[in-house]
Amino acid sequence: MINYLEAYKQYYFLRMKQREGNADYSNTYVAEKQLFEIINSCATLEDFKDKIGNANEQVAMALVTDEQNIRLRHYEEIKETVKAACCRRILDKGKQCSNVSELITMVNEEQNLSNIEITTDTIYPFADMLYLENLEIWEQAEIPAAYKERYAAYANEERASVKNAYAAIEKEMSNWQPGWKFSFEKIDEERHRRLLPYSNEVIAEQKKITQQILNK
Repeated sequence: MINYLEAYKQYYFLRMKQREGNADYSNTYVAEKQLFEIINSCATLEDFKDKIGNANEQVAMALVTDEQNIRLRHYEEIKETVKAACCRRILDKGKQCSNVSELITMVNEEQNLSNIEITTDTIYPFADMLYLENLEIWEQAEIPAAYKERYAAYANEERASVKNAYAAIEKEMSNWQPGWKFSFEKIDEERHRRLLPYSNEVIAEQKKITQQILNK
């Protein structure tokens, strides 16, 4: 006959030992240890039912805290400031949650907000250099005099395309964040800059050209 109490004791013991000595999961370990000590003090499953209280919920809440701290350290290390902000909010608000249901609701709300923040934290269409590359061709290509007027017209069309592209992204992002405007300052921030495979000199020149076209 299966001794279910001993089986549960073994289960919670192994869960506790899994986190032991792991600094990343120190809060979870403390909560798991408390849960194991409760069941280890019981002579019957009925005793466990009477004593467990919210110990299981405390484990779940501690695990969320540890996981968010891990994510926060990683995002801070790679300077993902927008994603890091979500972790900080969850850690701060998590202290006010009294049960897992509240915690889950709060985490979902913050992650939904973070998804919007990530969406609006964009440097498109600057990240797509095609417009400026085409403009460079139309303006700097060595061509016979007979084609210069045509190429100048192409260059003007490309400038118009640049303006339209930036107007379109501002309109689209305003659906998520009213009043959203493209920020040239974001281009140099690490989370965006590391994704642009160009030298600092090229980036600076492209920013200057784009700002001139947009009168910004």
